[in-house]
Amino acid sequence: MVGRSLAVRLAWTLAAALTVALALPTAGVSAVSRTTAATTEAVGTWAPARSMAVVRSRHTATALQDGRVLVVGSIYRDRTAEVYDPARNRWRSAGTLSASRFDHVAVRLADGRVLVAGGTGYVRTAEIYNPATNTWTPTGSMHDGRSNFTATLLRDGRVLVVGGHGGSLGILATAELYDPATGAWTRVASMQTPRWRHAAVLLADGTVLVVAGYNSSGVPRNAERFDPASGSWRAAGVNTADRLGASATLLTDGRVLVPGGGLGPTCSTAEIYDPATNGWARTGSMSTGWCRNLATRLADGSVLIAGGWYRGEVFSPATETWTPTGNMVNWYQNESAMSPLPGGRVLVAGGEHDVCDPGGEVCQPVSVNTAEIFTP
Repeated sequence: MVGRSLAVRLAWTLAAALTVALALPTAGVSAVSRTTAATTEAVGTWAPARSMAVVRSRHTATALQDGRVLVVGSIYRDRTAEVYDPARNRWRSAGTLSASRFDHVAVRLADGRVLVAGGTGYVRTAEIYNPATNTWTPTGSMHDGRSNFTATLLRDGRVLVVGGHGGSLGILATAELYDPATGAWTRVASMQTPRWRHAAVLLADGTVLVVAGYNSSGVPRNAERFDPASGSWRAAGVNTADRLGASATLLTDGRVLVPGGGLGPTCSTAEIYDPATNGWARTGSMSTGWCRNLATRLADGSVLIAGGWYRGEVFSPATETWTPTGNMVNWYQNESAMSPLPGGRVLVAGGEHDVCDPGGEVCQPVSVNTAEIFTP
């Protein structure tokens, strides 16, 4: 697949297949098995939402200030964008981008506009969506073209982009800051470790934690923190396991949950980073292997993960245990996008699933336009 290591994709596919084979129920045996939670009762429900106009995978979903959600990009190199209105359960066009994008980043700026940058093809360009006018405007280009990287909104309104794949430049350790006031990008110090398909999250003190990913040496376990005040990086401990494909979510107490990722047994484990000690510790394991996952913090402080499986799971920071959700409408979809909605609900849209020949020997990922909503 364009922009992704074939070896990584095959490994993920094998791990997912093994997980499914082990998890499928047999006669008289429940498909839900918990070893770390106090209850086996499912939490929350999934319901279908209206489908998008365009099939999408490896796209982004960004919550707007008015409660709608902007969806951008597609592996089919589509330049369209759509906005979902949860109050009316409908999608409408959000104009046309200047370039087709997937494996890009999208981040809502402090003024409500959305910055979209990079993507496969290792493009340097960036553009801004204005929800008030439903239009796109070009802005300054990054110094390095990137795909599969991260973008984090800082407390001062600037945006930090980190790592990614740079095509001929290889896997990147470089970082840049975008200033919405000037539309310009400025290079800052590079990370110690190059990485792509990693995770990044803004901590309570305004620093940015970067964790996991992949590079030519494998899956880096060392995490790093960027300090916008000094423009420098420092070590942030070492993961307890390989976390390629994991998410990172800030908890209400300032710690960071990093579930799943990696391959095989690692996919069902999770760990927590504590900024106060600059250390990592294992937390409760999930009932399902989440080699890749999407995550968002819910209104009550718990964390929902979903993507690539027939249900989600919810993490309770108070008990450090996981509880499965009800079954999703659309099962086993990878490369989806997730966004919080008003009222504590969560939208999951698009993605891909494998369609196989009758013998099951040759499978091809196919993108979809379906969407659904989780209600806690």
